[in-house]
Amino acid sequence: MRTFSDGFAAHIAGGMTTLCWCWRLVRPDGTELAFTDHDRAIAFGGWRFAPTEGLDGGESVARTGAQTQTWEVLGVLGGDAVREEDILAGRYDGARVESWRDPAARALIRVDTIGEIMREDGVFRAELRSGQQAMNLPRGRFYQHVCDARLGDARCGVDLGAPGMEGATCDRSFATCRGTFGNGVNFRGFPHIPGNDALLRYPESGDALDGAPVVR
Repeated sequence: MRTFSDGFAAHIAGGMTTLCWCWRLVRPDGTELAFTDHDRAIAFGGWRFAPTEGLDGGESVARTGAQTQTWEVLGVLGGDAVREEDILAGRYDGARVESWRDPAARALIRVDTIGEIMREDGVFRAELRSGQQAMNLPRGRFYQHVCDARLGDARCGVDLGAPGMEGATCDRSFATCRGTFGNGVNFRGFPHIPGNDALLRYPESGDALDGAPVVR
């Protein structure tokens, strides 16, 4: 359960009130921007949250459990704030967005990352995704039969400048790595993993059931 300061709790419990949003945005390249949906600039924490060319928050639906929480903010393209060329270049992809409520109490409501951005008639709509989104992203390597290195890169180790390597291609299989390039020791796949066919088939007469590895 979220807890707020005594001052903020008393403020929202006092009947009719109006609260503004303040957003602090940090792009992956380190560029930092600050906006508010108030009609005046707001300053706190060493930041000036600008109302011009800023953002306007949409509705947010709260979900229980580990589901990703999403909501949407809208803004105007142009000027020195959010430029269309920066969106097209992907400079806002995955940017961190802090959403603050009420400049007096300064309550940090949520921290999100920017997902999809749509542009239309000089306006952009940015999807904000909660921290649970990180649980949907792949981490580390996949266990698979084929190699996940690029031919000739540091993990592969094959010298493409050596004689006889002109135009050599690789299908990323262990047989090609070992037989064609003599590079089996650097193979970056898992050729001994049995496939679904090996797991589902029935034993047959003549099968070699000696525990030897099945290499693909």
